[in-house]
Amino acid sequence: MKRFKMILAAAIALLMLAGCGGQTIDTAGSDSTAAENSGTEENGQGAGTQSSQAEHVFNVNIPGIDAENYPYIDGSTANHPLLARIYQEICHVDRETAESFVDFDLGSTGSIWENILEPEKHGYESGKRPDLLIVYEAPEDVKEMYADVMDHFEIEPLGRDGLVFLANAANPVESLTTEQLYGIYTDKIRNWSEVGGNDEAIVPFQRNEDSGSQTLFMKLLMKGEKPMDPPKELQVSTMGGLIDSVAAFDGSGSALGYSVYYYANLMYGNPNLKLLSVDGVAPSNKSIETGEYPLTNDFYVVIRADEPEDSPVRALRDWLLTDEGRALLEAENYVWARGLSSSSSVPR
Repeated sequence: MKRFKMILAAAIALLMLAGCGGQTIDTAGSDSTAAENSGTEENGQGAGTQSSQAEHVFNVNIPGIDAENYPYIDGSTANHPLLARIYQEICHVDRETAESFVDFDLGSTGSIWENILEPEKHGYESGKRPDLLIVYEAPEDVKEMYADVMDHFEIEPLGRDGLVFLANAANPVESLTTEQLYGIYTDKIRNWSEVGGNDEAIVPFQRNEDSGSQTLFMKLLMKGEKPMDPPKELQVSTMGGLIDSVAAFDGSGSALGYSVYYYANLMYGNPNLKLLSVDGVAPSNKSIETGEYPLTNDFYVVIRADEPEDSPVRALRDWLLTDEGRALLEAENYVWARGLSSSSSVPR
């Protein structure tokens, strides 16, 4: 997402919709379809479309932030609805305009971290590098590569999500233990009959190494141990691609995959899939918030430590950590992490 694109979108917002600092636009209508279609249930089996609480329209006013100096924000795929909602509410535009401002074709979580840690490597010209990230945890190789510069950034927990495992809806298995999942991904458990299912070979999909969900898979389930090497056709480069692959695989219900809860449940659902309970606990906002669901991790807001005290970037970061920021995050159906017993340390 280049700066000229951001300024152009902001200018359009100002001219057509009385943008930042202008008249508040009623955003309820633009969110109503998503809200009606969300179908989110406490057991985590939602309809799979991104939802927001349309009736809660914020009138956010952050001194020093306007359409021309709105920070350049990057984020993980599962954080894109939050990025759009922040712009929507701060600049008082409708959801469609806000989403057009956010580039939804960004790279993996690993590359998003690299964009701010070493922007020149990725072709950013001076003044066009990312100012702020809302992002899932960095892959271990990124942390190691940039260990000498990580302390130059302020990394604060903002929200929390869960690593969830996906099976075909036709599969009779409803729950797996962490030990069983570990056994499957280390090639010690190969048949669904070994975990209470049909006599079928388990087909375990994986993600690419620099993805956010793969980082959580390695941290929360594998705990640094190497999983089995998947065949090339079972390693998928996008979260949506993995979900579709697990849902469609040969029609037998034998496939298994994983994603993050927010994306799988609210952004990219598939009626042919179900989310499995882990250790007998179904993934949901509540079980992720309390830590009852065993595979949870924070996501973060990141800025440079030398960001001036009066800069729009720091003003936005500070606002996100307030009670009003929490209300906006929860209105977009994310789980607030601050003040909770964090399941992950700040990723240095």
